[in-house]
Amino acid sequence: MTDRPEKRHGLEPFAAAVRKSRKAALEIRIRGDLGHLNLRGKPGDSRFVETCEKLLGQPLPLEPNTFSAADGRVYWLGPDEWLVVAEAGRIDALTDELAGAVADKHAAVNNLGGGQIALRLAGEHCRNLLAKGCTLDLHPRVFSAGRCAQSGLARANVLIACLDDGSFELVVRRSFADYLMRWLQHAGADRGVRIRDA
Repeated sequence: MTDRPEKRHGLEPFAAAVRKSRKAALEIRIRGDLGHLNLRGKPGDSRFVETCEKLLGQPLPLEPNTFSAADGRVYWLGPDEWLVVAEAGRIDALTDELAGAVADKHAAVNNLGGGQIALRLAGEHCRNLLAKGCTLDLHPRVFSAGRCAQSGLARANVLIACLDDGSFELVVRRSFADYLMRWLQHAGADRGVRIRDA
């Protein structure tokens, strides 16, 4: 009898190579334990919003560039689009539940599978690190906890979110994840970067 293979995120070789940084003021945590789904619908349809909020167990953010957090995070991507990030083991069932609940509405639910990965960037200087490759105004007065935005970081398209503890979540397409990790490690070399898995 063989053990079930561990789910991989594709960044193991890179993470193993740089994990042993001795002096590290910045940390990148690979969140391979999370799943992602895309939700689309009409925010003006109160029944759609109530149904989604009940199944998600948290508010559907209706204010641009904000997110809600509870068991997972729900990011506002556009006037009728959200990204739901939750535990990988929960995402398949949540996709099915949401799709069934909104089937009679003008809505869509898509499991993004392994197409994206989340990285958690933490450390006293993480805003400065992000500012090296991003044109967003990341000053705490402008980009505070609970805010998110889609932007370019270095040459990758990312969703950047500021979390309550001052860390940042970066959601990036998996095909750009290795490039982005290398850029973050290089751009943060003066402070030291430690990599770890979720």
